[in-house]
Amino acid sequence: MTKKVKVAIVSLTACEGCQIVLLDLGKKFFDFLKKVELVDFGLIEETPFPKGKLGIAFVEGNPITKEDLRVLKKIRKQAKILVVLGNCAALGGIPEMKNYQGKEKTIRYIYKTLKNIVNPEIKEVDNFVKVDFTLPGCPITNTEFLKYAKDLIKGKIPKIPQKPVCSECPFWGKETCFLRKKEPCLGPITLAGCQAVCAKNNFSCYGCRGPLKNIKPQGFLKTLEKMRSKEEIEDDLEIFGLKDMIKI
Repeated sequence: MTKKVKVAIVSLTACEGCQIVLLDLGKKFFDFLKKVELVDFGLIEETPFPKGKLGIAFVEGNPITKEDLRVLKKIRKQAKILVVLGNCAALGGIPEMKNYQGKEKTIRYIYKTLKNIVNPEIKEVDNFVKVDFTLPGCPITNTEFLKYAKDLIKGKIPKIPQKPVCSECPFWGKETCFLRKKEPCLGPITLAGCQAVCAKNNFSCYGCRGPLKNIKPQGFLKTLEKMRSKEEIEDDLEIFGLKDMIKI
């Protein structure tokens, strides 16, 4: 009998939305779990921290607290393959907006008294440990998770095709382009795979899946500047952490 791959699904500081969408798969997700040995997934059952070697560790969220960093480094040592789930882990996500707006200023909107409040700069997971594969999005696309998990449990690192979100708009039912209507949209420079979920619901793309590799977006950003001010475009790039990766 073939030994099943040990899998842990771990949450750092996060909304846990990327894990919720896995449960949204229903029977399909539990069929996937039959193919692996799930040793940790807090949304299903509270279990002791996994011991021994792991085949795959799926990690969601930002390493913000000391406990987050301890868990992240420990899970990295145990896992043959470490996969980050979602925009927060991959790009810093919405929490990273604090960095752009001044973390000392921003924290005062949350806490009345700052004594003993830890307020670190928000950084992506790959600033702390080696990441083997990234499943992007806010949240991730659950069908994409199943697609690439098949390779991962075989020990293979898949490659996500480098296509823009624009390539998915017509396929998933979006017939009118925002840019043609002179409305800003980051679809041309954002990695596809989300099934154009925002566009087909009449929201422009804000780049939650991150930019395509090996692109030079400056020309496209100049086009956007004909629709919005440079400051407004920078604000858009801050939402999902693209500002660090794309310089205007």
